[in-house]
Amino acid sequence: MVRRVGQLTDFYKSEIKPLVLFIDHVCLCFCSTKGSQVGVGDGVRGSTINHFGFPNLGQSCYINSSLQSLLTLEDFVCDVSRQDLVWSSLPEARLMRTFMAIRDARVSTSAKSKVCLLRSFKEAVSAQAPEFRDHQQKDAHEFLTSVLDQMRSLSPSLQETAANMGTKYTCPVEDHLVFKMENTRTCSRCGAQSRRQEEFTNLSLDLVPGGSVEKMLEEYQKETALDYKCECGGSESSQKPAFETLPSVLILHIKRFRFTPSWQLVKVRDPVMLNRELVVSSKQGGSCYSLVSIVSHLGASGDKGHYICDSVHPDERPDTTTDRWLTFNDAAVSETTGVSVCKERQKSAYILFYKRQV
Repeated sequence: MVRRVGQLTDFYKSEIKPLVLFIDHVCLCFCSTKGSQVGVGDGVRGSTINHFGFPNLGQSCYINSSLQSLLTLEDFVCDVSRQDLVWSSLPEARLMRTFMAIRDARVSTSAKSKVCLLRSFKEAVSAQAPEFRDHQQKDAHEFLTSVLDQMRSLSPSLQETAANMGTKYTCPVEDHLVFKMENTRTCSRCGAQSRRQEEFTNLSLDLVPGGSVEKMLEEYQKETALDYKCECGGSESSQKPAFETLPSVLILHIKRFRFTPSWQLVKVRDPVMLNRELVVSSKQGGSCYSLVSIVSHLGASGDKGHYICDSVHPDERPDTTTDRWLTFNDAAVSETTGVSVCKERQKSAYILFYKRQV
């Protein structure tokens, strides 16, 4: 019996696994190359802007807006791309392959090929998160978090695959998006402290009506009272969170949805001042961040609405002063400015992407 299992394993590695990868590769290549394309590095002219949009599969705006924001993060995307020999060799890494195939087809004029790739990407995510399998509207923050968590979960298998190939694999999510928070608890009676660290890919902030993103981040890190029984007999403590490390890209989620006492989901539409620049401190030093993308939820209801994405124009560079941005509304793409975006999205901004300045 042991011999048969070993034979089946060898058969899978030598026959089935290459076939699965070949079929997957052919399907993705066919979808991503169908239709005329424009090289991303060639610059973006007005006539090609609309090619950047993604068709709506049926209440899939939460997918499209999340993808557009991720694709704005050039360093993150390049880090995924440079390790293509590794994730293209692992059948379980379909999520990585479909993500990069969408990147390659982003400027394609073929809506059909994009529909094919978006469906494949959704299927890859839904394989581990079945709640996204149907055609109902979903929460963009929950979807984005699931995508990043799934990419991270592939790391052990990808590292093993890389080792077998004589190379190394580093997780792009961990290198660019993950950060550590340290929560310090202090007993009010004896002063004893305990510390606990936790890793995040994004931070969820309570909405401060009339406040700013900077204010919400300050509120998150404030010291708060805590009921905790200490060994000294004290029953009151305080806790204070702080950044232990900082990421290359800081993703902030504004809590715009809450449940009423009767368990009805409602949306909080209070305006928030969107800081273009953000200074964040940590135990290892501070960093300056610039806003590069926003996922917004349009609509007054908590159980329905529409997601769009605003992002820095791909041709915009730190040394330019043109302030060019793009608004991605599914397949429709229009030009705008960062100033206009920060003014118009004060009541709808939901997920913010801040890139660390070099």
